[in-house]
Amino acid sequence: MNKSVDPFYSFSKEDHVSSLILPDDYIITDIAAIRVVECAVHAMGEGSALSAVLLDGPPGIGKTFLGKAVAKAIGARHMLFQFFPGCGKEELLRDKSIDGTLVPGIIPLSITSSIENKTVLILNELDKADVSVDSFLLDFINESQLFVPQLGGELKANNSNLLIVITKNDLRDATEALLRRCRVIYMNWPSVEMETKLIKMYNPWATEKFCEIFINAANQLRRHPGVKKKPSPPELVRLISDCWRIRHQQMTLLEWSQFLLTGLLPLPQDRKYLDQNPMALASEVRNLLSEINDLCRIRFNGIPE
Repeated sequence: MNKSVDPFYSFSKEDHVSSLILPDDYIITDIAAIRVVECAVHAMGEGSALSAVLLDGPPGIGKTFLGKAVAKAIGARHMLFQFFPGCGKEELLRDKSIDGTLVPGIIPLSITSSIENKTVLILNELDKADVSVDSFLLDFINESQLFVPQLGGELKANNSNLLIVITKNDLRDATEALLRRCRVIYMNWPSVEMETKLIKMYNPWATEKFCEIFINAANQLRRHPGVKKKPSPPELVRLISDCWRIRHQQMTLLEWSQFLLTGLLPLPQDRKYLDQNPMALASEVRNLLSEINDLCRIRFNGIPE
């Protein structure tokens, strides 16, 4: 009998044995993304082009973290460039030192690094860059080299040592040509099981029931097309940590509901989309916190802070 899979979620970790030894602190939240990145790693050095992967999806689901984890797994240096609104290819090619002289930018630096070292170049949030950057990256990936007269002429990468990881937050489409050249994956929100593991990594005191209260509320909001700022896994981790920190404060139920609503939905215009009554949510959270606090006192004769 075939297992039914909700396409909204990722697969479970048990469905996959990674061919990369990922760091201990990395929790696989999207099996398909891991498979795509593994293929890109194994393809390094094939032909004359660079191996490249484009990770798309909502903010906060671990695209950049995956790039860093893969760098650790293959013993590579990771080099990160954060795109900003209006960023063009010049910012990738050249930078300015304190005294104003031109120095190599992130692309030439990654090329130099690849000559002798395994290198993972993470280009973060392509959406923010000018669309002309897509064509520039396509040429670089296709040729594994650049010609920059100001930096000495031809710069050629060792394509056996250089992996390009481009992340995108689904804010604009990448050009079709760049999509064809990269291995592309749209990373989904994690399953309840995987997101619970992520939360408990930073909040070991949290019970599964406590985690699911927040995850279920977040998933309802993530599915809603009207929500502009959807709650990400890191934001849930932070909100749950903050709940523990303020558990002893004498807050009314209304204050708790306002605190939780702000943590889940920082944009006021999004708050109307929460199906659950904020007061009921606050009551459940506060009661469970009290129970967990008492259990910790009994079990450990003390409360983890």
